[in-house]
Amino acid sequence: MSWDLLLLRLTDDITSVREIPADCSPDPLGRRHDVLAAVAQACPEVDLSDPTWGEFSGAGWSVEFNIGSEDPVDSVMLHIRGSGDDVLIHVFRLAEAPRCRVFDCAGGDLIFLGPTSGRHAFQQFRDRGVGTSVMAPGRSTSIRPMHPEARSSLEDPLPPGRMVTSDEGDGDAQPLWLSDGPATVELWARTHAAHARSGLWPLLLDALDPNDGEFRPWGSGEVFPEQMTSPGDHEPADLLAQWWATYTADDEDDDMLDVKRRLAVTAPFGQAWPGLAPSWGGAVDPDELASEFVQAFLADRPRTRLGLVAAGSGAEALTVAGWFGPCNYDTDTAKISAVLRDWEHRYGARVVAVGFDTLHLSVAAPPVSERDALLVAAEHFALCPDNIWQGSRPYTLAAYAEQITGAHRWDFWWD
Repeated sequence: MSWDLLLLRLTDDITSVREIPADCSPDPLGRRHDVLAAVAQACPEVDLSDPTWGEFSGAGWSVEFNIGSEDPVDSVMLHIRGSGDDVLIHVFRLAEAPRCRVFDCAGGDLIFLGPTSGRHAFQQFRDRGVGTSVMAPGRSTSIRPMHPEARSSLEDPLPPGRMVTSDEGDGDAQPLWLSDGPATVELWARTHAAHARSGLWPLLLDALDPNDGEFRPWGSGEVFPEQMTSPGDHEPADLLAQWWATYTADDEDDDMLDVKRRLAVTAPFGQAWPGLAPSWGGAVDPDELASEFVQAFLADRPRTRLGLVAAGSGAEALTVAGWFGPCNYDTDTAKISAVLRDWEHRYGARVVAVGFDTLHLSVAAPPVSERDALLVAAEHFALCPDNIWQGSRPYTLAAYAEQITGAHRWDFWWD
């Protein structure tokens, strides 16, 4: 789990979010090229090979920062992992370049560099929660319920809703807020635009049975954040290779597919993992495309509700929320999040909606060539083999690759 900090422009007299006027609209940090130049000058060690997503690291810690593609830049979100005495020194040096203040999305207030900064402040974050922190044995994720001031930081009031309590544990974990009624395009757009300020990521939440009053799994609390590790603990390429090896291995107990038919599914690669598809740029803005997908999804599923999760991105929100959809294949959703976060960077993917065992992404840069589509299809098979095993005839990787060529929407279902 990352510690999420937000860099934003506030006047010098403001020392707490409580002092921010209700009608305050922070000034942008500046034009993208100016912000990038300031960051590079302040922290020469920063990797800006992807100008929308920078990275730098130190002894025992790493920082990823989401600059985004908008121009001008309104704010920058930092995702800190690990621990170290000097991490905040670098954070504040980074913040000084565009003259920013540092907002702690978990704590719900501004933080300042001082004698308690560094490893001690960072460790307090890793150990704290509102109420009791829950640490599952052998797990590295500290479960932190949504800070009550996070929702109040939204400029407009939310519709009726409630915090969802996990039905596992002693009731301390409340990983998400759930609206009582259906979501609207306007509500999603408003909360999505406010993410940089609130730290709350909006998810469209679908139910196993929309006619069931429990609205499973969300309304029933069938979420398990205590069981998850952190997406940062996992390497996406390694995960996909491991899953591919598992799902293409000879299985004498499989009464549906013999060895020959199993290899035909993943032709032309067979059992050999082909590696990751290359990254390519897209002409479509990922967030604009996500907004268009929201309209289409809600038109098709009008009973979908809105969920808010304290997370840096949609990929990470699945883990923080404790989603358990792929549990028949893997019970640690952090692994799924690690792959999705990589897709956010490589393909401009955005996690828009999630159901009991379904996942729906918008994709700004889908594959357009036959070779690239086959490689992406292999990644999809490794993540979710049921997309092909139980998808559309003829149940082959090649046929599935044709379906996703140029497609700006990816849907996944785990049996």
